Amino acid sequence: MALSVGIVGLPNAGKSTLFNALAARRLAETAPRPFTTIDPHEAVVGIGDEKLEKLSELVKPEKTVPASVTFIDIAGLVKGAHKGEGLGNQFLAKIREVDAIVHAVRTFTNPEVSHQNLSYQPGSQEQALEDIEIVNLELELGEIKGKPTIYVLNVDEGKIKDDSINQIIKEIKKKFGGEALAISAKLEEEFIDLEPEERKEYLKELGVEEGGLNRLIKKAYELLGLITFYTIKGGKEVHAWSLEEGRTALDAAGEVHTDFAKNFIKAEVINVGELLLTGSWKEAKEKGKVRLEGRDYIVQDGDVIEFKIGA
Repeated sequence: MALSVGIVGLPNAGKSTLFNALAARRLAETAPRPFTTIDPHEAVVGIGDEKLEKLSELVKPEKTVPASVTFIDIAGLVKGAHKGEGLGNQFLAKIREVDAIVHAVRTFTNPEVSHQNLSYQPGSQEQALEDIEIVNLELELGEIKGKPTIYVLNVDEGKIKDDSINQIIKEIKKKFGGEALAISAKLEEEFIDLEPEERKEYLKELGVEEGGLNRLIKKAYELLGLITFYTIKGGKEVHAWSLEEGRTALDAAGEVHTDFAKNFIKAEVINVGELLLTGSWKEAKEKGKVRLEGRDYIVQDGDVIEFKIGA
């Protein structure tokens, strides 16, 4: 899918740090000054998928490819952006191109990192709401409306589950709608250098079951209205694909390859859970578990599809 999510917020809210953590590599420069990001960076981020992992264990392919979401790190916004203040014109132009927004909201404490409000009150509900309103107003004045949004509170490492942060999240949902969650972008960026087991152990010490990035990526996927279907290429590649909910088998074929849509004949379909229970594609077919579907079939989340095409 060509759908993308833009990371926005005031300067020094931690957008680039969050982006680097999502990209699992430091593509964007981070520094305690406004407008560190000038040219947008993009990262295609894989979706954690337990079903894909189990399917890969069953098939034992040479290659496993997850479904993905594209995140874009966009220049910071200041008051007057709709009039061209700061990097406003560039910011707004890029935002018009994305399909959803991750709005980074600063609640961390760091006196070395400046804030446009000289009387900034780190971690306060009033400050967080005020910062959100500045960005939302500029988006509205820039005639950008109706973008699905996830508000991400960029918190200090030890405050991910803090009661005061939870209260801010509740107030954001009440006042602005959309989704909201807390992430320590700095901590998540540091996780880049840790092994998966070390990461799990660290999260356990913090009393957190799942990393903030996994939650964010999944929320973004849902926000974009995406489902996942799978293909198995000759037993050599298991591939998860993103598809907008409500799309057809013909649309899914086009995601895999344009020739698949052009020469579509039919699709053989089975739910991934049923395939895992059966044990193999061959056995599933022998037991009549694999269905034949036409081009107008509405693809369901978790479908494993083999496309039959003509010459």
